[in-house]
Amino acid sequence: MFRYCRYTLSVVVAVLCSSVMTMAQEASSRELPRTRIIPYPNAELAAERGLTAQRYMQPITEWQQMDDGSLEGEFTYPFAWIDRRVYIRIEAMSQPYELLINDKSAGSATNGHVATEFDITKIAKEDKNRVVLRPMDRGVSAAIECFDKSVSQPTAYVVSQPRVRVRDVYWNATRGVGGVVNVDFGVVMRNETLNPKQSRLYYELYANDTLRLTGGHLEVSLEMCDVDTMRFGATLHDSLLWRRSSPMQLSLRLENRIENRKSEVYDFAVSLRELRYKYASFIINGEVVQMEWHDISPAADVAMVERVYNDGHFALRFGAGVVSEEVLDYCDRMGIYVALTAPINSSSSGMSRMRGGNPSNDPAWVDEYVERVVSLVETTDRHASVVAYYLADDSSNGICLYEAYLAMKRVAGSRPVFYDDGGDEWNSD
Repeated sequence: MFRYCRYTLSVVVAVLCSSVMTMAQEASSRELPRTRIIPYPNAELAAERGLTAQRYMQPITEWQQMDDGSLEGEFTYPFAWIDRRVYIRIEAMSQPYELLINDKSAGSATNGHVATEFDITKIAKEDKNRVVLRPMDRGVSAAIECFDKSVSQPTAYVVSQPRVRVRDVYWNATRGVGGVVNVDFGVVMRNETLNPKQSRLYYELYANDTLRLTGGHLEVSLEMCDVDTMRFGATLHDSLLWRRSSPMQLSLRLENRIENRKSEVYDFAVSLRELRYKYASFIINGEVVQMEWHDISPAADVAMVERVYNDGHFALRFGAGVVSEEVLDYCDRMGIYVALTAPINSSSSGMSRMRGGNPSNDPAWVDEYVERVVSLVETTDRHASVVAYYLADDSSNGICLYEAYLAMKRVAGSRPVFYDDGGDEWNSD
């Protein structure tokens, strides 16, 4: 995933003319992609890791289909959210859409196949809020979406975070000698205010919910609109690593305190494993693993994945499309290896790379291809089950997939990036 470097905006930015500031606010309402982050008010609720309504999160569970094909829902903005930031996350819309809050545009997404978040702090209001997901004309994007796009309803929920908040969380495990594993954790903190702010971040790592492996706290000091990554580590035994025969999951508990008050609490399921791909072989925790990929639809639910798993398939290659967070969580728990494919399939345009042929060789598509592959990685990075990515399905080859491969490699870490339909060119590991 993207690694956040510390930076401070200059005072000059704060005094830009109002028209420039307005454009910047509109452009920034769509957040950078990240894995699922749900704040909770206390440790008990955080341990459940649920999507049920609670003080800092409200799921939108009921949608009404409108005459123009739009989906209409609502959420309630409680008084407890005053002086906090408010975000809405849309998962699995499966088509381009515009998001409206109280009839005001909060932004849009041409790629509805990955989770997208929008900052709606400025347009949400206390009490009832109307949410509309308005489908946009697929237009030219239809040329790269030649796959199953059937999803009954999107998953959507609204979260409230403090103005000094946890932006993202990541971890990495490296095996040492003598069964020792060194683990590095990073918590990306962001100050959303125009003043310097401080908070205290408490952390604890548990095995089996009872054995405390490490813990402590870090002082967070951020300048206005600042971002910094707070890091801490742990030394563990390799018996705690995630593997197919023993898909171990630890518990990382975070508590962000501002002025000695709990502002947000988290409990993450942590699956640690060391992954290398060398000489066309997967090496997981120092052992070579032979992958026999079983192709499966990205629309598969947990029940379908469970049936495939019970049939003896332990390595699943999902085609282009939307794979739900619940399916990936299940694969983490069961020790199933997963390869995800970016939502790109341009097979209807043929294989020609000439002008007017397949969009994969049209420079006008580069940004869209790059956004799709990078967003896929950024929104699934914490899943240990995901051991590989695919650039696309059946999309010829060319400049767009060359640039997409380079961009995906920059954020995929140790995971290999494949493309089987590229004619054995260099943009496949």
